[in-house]
Amino acid sequence: MSAMNFARLKLRHLQCLVMVAQERNLVRAAKALSLTQPAVSKTVAELEEIVGRQLLLRRRRGVELTPAAEVLVRHAVSALRGLREGLGLAMDQPEADQLRVAVGALPNMAGELLPEAVALLHAAHPSLRVRVVSGTNAQLMTQLRQGEIDLVLGRLAQASAMADLAFEHLYSEPLRLVVRPGHPLASRRKPTLDALAAYPLVLPVSGTLIRHTADAFLIAQGMALPNRVVEATDTSFVVGLLQRSEAVWFAPQGAVEGLLARGELKRVAIDTASTEGPVGLTVRRTAEAGELGEGARLLIEEIRGIVGRRKG
Repeated sequence: MSAMNFARLKLRHLQCLVMVAQERNLVRAAKALSLTQPAVSKTVAELEEIVGRQLLLRRRRGVELTPAAEVLVRHAVSALRGLREGLGLAMDQPEADQLRVAVGALPNMAGELLPEAVALLHAAHPSLRVRVVSGTNAQLMTQLRQGEIDLVLGRLAQASAMADLAFEHLYSEPLRLVVRPGHPLASRRKPTLDALAAYPLVLPVSGTLIRHTADAFLIAQGMALPNRVVEATDTSFVVGLLQRSEAVWFAPQGAVEGLLARGELKRVAIDTASTEGPVGLTVRRTAEAGELGEGARLLIEEIRGIVGRRKG
């Protein structure tokens, strides 16, 4: 690359390529970046012109990376991580000794386990600064790999998203079918899966591992997706929707166990045990070798303690 071309390179080019590499789909990458799909395509085209190589191969179901793109992505991830760490150190220099942790939380962790862990941790360390980030599993793994967050709590990600990351299994949990109190399915002792077809079904967003799990369950039971489907990951939105409609939510158990215990939601008595999947902590592999900050280490210890007490 010539010096002139290198001068044209911007952070947005690298950020865009990394997200496209993670999502393998221009539409999903655009959504994650809060951009339009044409804007992402234009940014990638600019980068291809700067590099002088084709970076993406368009396919019917998404995109593939060329060998040149694979090389560039590896270096872009490292460069972005280093820059963020440097900026963080520079901006936080006056408070260098303050404990802090940034954690990515999927819905099954954000409702009960993580709030309990943070509350206990703050009781012991009042000055601890905690930043909680939400998103899909793939989005959070990208942020973890780039050093934007210290750890991710939730279901194990797809194998393709686990490069340079390590997973610690805490427990396993299934998906549950839940509705508002008073819903016609809430009082039925043994409803059939076909009964769901009469109601809107709330599912995790397409392309996520938990959505694959839900779809596989429905397909294995011989049920096609209902005509009325809502895709969402925000628990507050879905609970609000359930309270105002006859919708049925296919939800991670951890996201609804507190709501079920308080009677705010009711389980539909359909066996979903086959949807059980591993839940735990994901960190960068370098963190296993001692890179993990003190704030993240304390939060992980608190989470392990809570899970251990619940098992006991």
